[in-house]
Amino acid sequence: MAVDHRETRNPPSDLLQIPTVWRYELLRYLRSWRLLASVAVVIAILALLYLLPPALGQPYSGTDTDRKLYVSDFAGLNMTVPGMSEFLSFGALNRSVIDTDTLAIYVDGVLYPSNNSANWFFITLTFEEELPAIFGGTPKINAVVFKDDLTANEVTATYDWYTSEEDFDGLFLNFASFLAIICATFFAADSLVGEFQNRTGYLIFPNPIRREILYLGKFSASVTAGLVVMVIFYAGVTLLSMVEVRGVDDDFGISLLFSLEFLVAATAVAYLISAIMKGSTGSIVLTFLMFIIILPIIDSVSSFTGVKIDASLTFASTVINWIVIDPYPVDSSAEAFGYTFYSFYPAPSTAAFVMLAYIVLSMVVSLVLFKRKQLVG
Repeated sequence: MAVDHRETRNPPSDLLQIPTVWRYELLRYLRSWRLLASVAVVIAILALLYLLPPALGQPYSGTDTDRKLYVSDFAGLNMTVPGMSEFLSFGALNRSVIDTDTLAIYVDGVLYPSNNSANWFFITLTFEEELPAIFGGTPKINAVVFKDDLTANEVTATYDWYTSEEDFDGLFLNFASFLAIICATFFAADSLVGEFQNRTGYLIFPNPIRREILYLGKFSASVTAGLVVMVIFYAGVTLLSMVEVRGVDDDFGISLLFSLEFLVAATAVAYLISAIMKGSTGSIVLTFLMFIIILPIIDSVSSFTGVKIDASLTFASTVINWIVIDPYPVDSSAEAFGYTFYSFYPAPSTAAFVMLAYIVLSMVVSLVLFKRKQLVG
């Protein structure tokens, strides 16, 4: 009697099936052009933010030549600066960062040397006590302080200047959370519901692969695609910041970490919506509207009610751009037109916890719903 010696192949283990699903999903994003479209959005945002301000007359750096200084009495500042009692006047320079090596002062058209700070010196005056940092950052001005009273003279200055790393990076980081929302919409909103709507579940679910493994493979692929987009964005901002303002903000790396956490949280919420909805279109639209309109409207209500909504995911995500402001902004209120308006800012530790909570809860609930959902028709 003949004996069949053919080798019986066992299906791969659960852990080995996750990378298989992960690769399949990434290839699906490439075939559908979603990943390339997201990268195109990144390039468009970087290009517009980088090119528009200079095109509208607001360059990021430059040289001011013969800029007139409006010299005032130093005593008028009502400030006490140790060791500066003999200086009588000052003139403000309305730029973020001044290259002091290029700073030249002229009085009545004649070069007025510093003489090792004997005649004048450059200083950044801060007003933390006089003007609290309600909206973040330290109120300050760059100024040239003079030993002599030059209020009656014509004083001009020539210098190179550039935008601060904080201001430059903050301009771009205002769009980091928007990119994370785009990624969640493109890569996660229809990941689960699509298996049921497109009937691909008939091919996948009978195979020896658990739905938990399928879920984890899909989720990791969604996060990976979003991670690629966010890293490209932050790498682009880093490059532009190094070229234009000679560096990046000290907290730029922390902003990247917060943006990645928000990306995972937004992806988890998108998976929850996808597990609930019955159609891909509805899931995609609801995911986008949830983050762009619905939650921001709820956040804005706090400005009038005085109630800080720490549990809002979009409110927590604002830490991505606020974290580069030094010092970090504090909650405040102001009276105007008979109303009290409130400004709230998420504490970094609270924001991190809130986003983590959304990740855990949304993943658990969406996985349970995905396992229980049945193919119909």
